[in-house]
Amino acid sequence: MSKPMYSVAGLVKYIKGSLDHDMNLQSILVKGEVSNFTNHRSGHWYFSLKDNKAKISCVMFSSYACRCKMLLKEGMKVIVSASVSMYEASGTTQLYVTAVQQDGLGDLFLQLEEVKNRMRLEGCFDEARKKPLPAYPMNIAIITAKTGAAVQDILTTISRRWPICEVSVYPSLVQGISATKNLIENLEKADAMKHDVILLARGGGAIEDLWCFNEEALARAILKCETPVVTGVGHETDTTLVDYVSDARAPTPTAAAELITPNIEEVKSSLSDIRVRMIQDMRQLYMEKKHQLVQIKENRYLKDPMSYIMKEQMTLAMHVQSLGKVESMIKTQKSSLQQLSNALAIYAKKIASENEKQMQSQKDLLIYTMKQFENKQKQAYATKLSLLDAYSPLKILERGYAITYQDDHVVKSIHDIKENDFIRVRMQDGFIHADVKKKEELS
Repeated sequence: MSKPMYSVAGLVKYIKGSLDHDMNLQSILVKGEVSNFTNHRSGHWYFSLKDNKAKISCVMFSSYACRCKMLLKEGMKVIVSASVSMYEASGTTQLYVTAVQQDGLGDLFLQLEEVKNRMRLEGCFDEARKKPLPAYPMNIAIITAKTGAAVQDILTTISRRWPICEVSVYPSLVQGISATKNLIENLEKADAMKHDVILLARGGGAIEDLWCFNEEALARAILKCETPVVTGVGHETDTTLVDYVSDARAPTPTAAAELITPNIEEVKSSLSDIRVRMIQDMRQLYMEKKHQLVQIKENRYLKDPMSYIMKEQMTLAMHVQSLGKVESMIKTQKSSLQQLSNALAIYAKKIASENEKQMQSQKDLLIYTMKQFENKQKQAYATKLSLLDAYSPLKILERGYAITYQDDHVVKSIHDIKENDFIRVRMQDGFIHADVKKKEELS
C-alpha cells in the first residue's frame, strides 16, 4: 500500500480541517497567563497564553476585542473562550478568542459554558423556535428593578415612541442570591396575564452583578413563556444566558424599549399615506360607478321596457321551435340506434359461434400434433438410449475388459505409472487393488 503524498499547502489545509471539525476543540475555555500582548492598530489583539509547561499563540479579532471591558496586560491571569484552528500562511496552531475574563470567576464561567453547550445541543438557541414580536403591542410588561435609570429610560422611551399602549411594571430583584427566584416568579405572573410582549431588563454593572441572568433556571423559564420575551441586560458589550434564549435581544434597556415599540409618528405618517390612497381609490371607484350609471340610464330598454319583453319573447319562441326540431331528431336517432344495436347483437352471436368452432378445430389439431411430436421424441429417445448403452464402458467390462485407475485418474499408458505404484482395476463386478511389480512394453 503506497503512502499518501501531500503538498505543504495540502497538508496544512488537511490539519486545519481536522482541527475545525473536532467539536472538542470548538467553544472551549482555556486558562493561562497573558504574554507578548499586542494591540494592533487594526483593533485586533495578538498575544500568547502560557503556563509553566507550555505556550500557545492567540488572536482576538476587533469585532470581539471591542466588546472586552478590560485591556490585557503582561502577566494577567485570564480565562478565554476560544476555538482551536491553524493559520495556514505560517502553519501555526493558535487559539481564536471570542471572550476574555479575568481568572477568579473561572469556576462560574466553566459552569456557564457547560450550560450553554448543553442548551445549544438541545436546540434552545435555535432561531426557528423564537416567537415573532407584535408589530403594534398594546399591553407591555416590564420586569426590572423598581428604581434606577433602567426603568426610567424604558418608560421614557415607550412614552415617547408609543404612548397609546398600556405598561405594567413588575418590580424585581436584579442582583443577589434571591434575584433569580424573584425574576422567575414575576416572569410567570406576566406570562399568565397574556401581555403582548415582556421586556426583561437591567442596567449595566460588573459581571458579578449580572450573574443572575446567567442562571439556567431563569433561561428555561423564558423558554416556557407563551408571551414573546425581549431582553435588554447590561451594556452593549454584555451578553448573558438569557440573551440566547429570548425571542429578541437588545444591547441596552433603552434599545430594548425601542425594539418592542413602533414610532407613533411613523405610524401616523403611514396611516396618513394610507388615508390619502383610500380617498383616491374611492374617488376613482365613484367616477367608474357614476359612468356605469349614465350608461344604464341611456339604455333603450329602460326607456321602453315592453320592447325588451317582446324581444325576449321572440327569442324564446325561436328556442322552443329549435327545441322541437331537436326532439324529433333525437327520436329518429334513437330508433336508428336501436336497430343498429339489434343487428350488432345478432352479428356478435354469429362471430362468437364461428370463433368457438374455429377454436375447437385448432384445439383438436394441436392435440394431434402434440401426440405426433411425443411419439417422435419417444422413438428418438429409445434410439439414443440404445446407442448410449452400446457404447457404455460398463458393457465393455462385461466382455472381460478392465479400467485401471491411479489416484482417481484413468491409466491410458504404461508410461503413466511406475513400478511399486498403487493402482485400482475396475472389473464388471468390482475393484482390484494392486501394486505394480513390473511394466512390460509391447514391441
